[in-house]
Amino acid sequence: MSPRPKNKTEEERIDELANEKLAELLSIVDLRKIVTVDRPRGIVYIGGSRVDAGRLANLKAEAEFFIASDLWNLLYETPKELAHKAMFVAGESIDDMKKGRSMLYVLSSQKNIIDTFRSYIPKK
Repeated sequence: MSPRPKNKTEEERIDELANEKLAELLSIVDLRKIVTVDRPRGIVYIGGSRVDAGRLANLKAEAEFFIASDLWNLLYETPKELAHKAMFVAGESIDDMKKGRSMLYVLSSQKNIIDTFRSYIPKK
């Protein structure tokens, strides 16, 4: 028996598109709000689209304001303390260490997003 040809049938393409659409509908993530950075070229994308200079300048101002706010300090320091307790005070297993590390990873990711916008330098 010869292997099946590599070309997808119309039914297979429809199934693939339906599965992609279903995954998109069931996703809890709003893909239009995902920040990615092309570091070598210094380009910031949100939702896969390049961010224009005006929006970047606005996000930079928001990041500067937010990082200096009392709310940011509360949102950053409280989970950091909870992670410390989970890992070193009340932790009894490797799972407690993993839980704490996961919390610290989330905090680091949030800080990196803010720092990405804070470091934006408008081109003149």
